[in-house]
Amino acid sequence: MRLLWCLLIEEKDSSLCGYRLANRQLAVIFTLFQLSVALASFFQHIFSIYHHNHIFLCKSNITYETADFETKFLSYDIMIFDFGLMRRVLGTTECVANYLDGGYMRFAWCFQHVSALSLALMALLCCPRPIWLLWPALMMQSSYSLGMSILTMATAPKILEALSGIVDVQLATSFTFYIGGFCLNWLFTFVLWHHYWHVEHREERRNKVDRECRRELVGSDGEEIDDDNPHPEFV
Repeated sequence: MRLLWCLLIEEKDSSLCGYRLANRQLAVIFTLFQLSVALASFFQHIFSIYHHNHIFLCKSNITYETADFETKFLSYDIMIFDFGLMRRVLGTTECVANYLDGGYMRFAWCFQHVSALSLALMALLCCPRPIWLLWPALMMQSSYSLGMSILTMATAPKILEALSGIVDVQLATSFTFYIGGFCLNWLFTFVLWHHYWHVEHREERRNKVDRECRRELVGSDGEEIDDDNPHPEFV
């Protein structure tokens, strides 16, 4: 899979401008990055519940120059890399998640995303088998990237309108964070899927070789091997 002219993603490794790196290593790096984002987003809910008795007291219509750290921390939607961009382009006064259901789905999503990425990190670092340990992260990461794409397409006209006007430092910074997070997560999704396919094909080849070896070992006795129960004497 080639992205632009300089990035090539294959099942075992990826290449950027000719420099190759194993997808497993890339997946670990991306998982750590996205896990930190999900943890920070989840901690926003814990912070809001503890200090304000509210699932997500996110108010984006603040004066950043005079606001304290607590107010600034709850004014960002870290999960979607919104550091003031939606307020500038849409005129919102709260985070996007609060307009849906008050932030409850975001709370559940952050918890599930943290759990899935933690399981994936364990699988990548310690337990390459079984490969189904990567399934939750694959599902969550694919859904997350698609959701970010839908949000980007829905807000693209307003974003382009804002960028066609006067672009100050705050707008440029918030847009850079948003588009950077969007691109990195799609790249993470591609790398994770290709790594999964590589491990899956490797396990299929290994199982095939094991079955052939077992057939060769007992084939001379004329016995038929049951792949589901290769050692019936231990039943």
